[in-house]
Amino acid sequence: MLSRLEDLVPLMIPILALLIPIVAILTSHQRKMAEIMRDRNPMVDGNVEALRREVHELKALVHQQSIAIDNLVSMQSRQIPDLRDRISL
Repeated sequence: MLSRLEDLVPLMIPILALLIPIVAILTSHQRKMAEIMRDRNPMVDGNVEALRREVHELKALVHQQSIAIDNLVSMQSRQIPDLRDRISL
């Protein structure tokens, strides 16, 4: 077992030497991507806030229209018995 480990050491040294720049490149890339996301974040927050305001306005409009439709239906249901009373006379 020990002889196998001694045989692997010459292979492990170049592999470890090649891993150091790969890890450095990956961490550098990760840092740059984090900076891009951080810099872009205020723009995204502004867009999200604008969408939230728009959804709130649309909800209010739908609520108002639902009330208006309900009022129309109740007015029509009150007028139908009046018309029936007029026709039956």
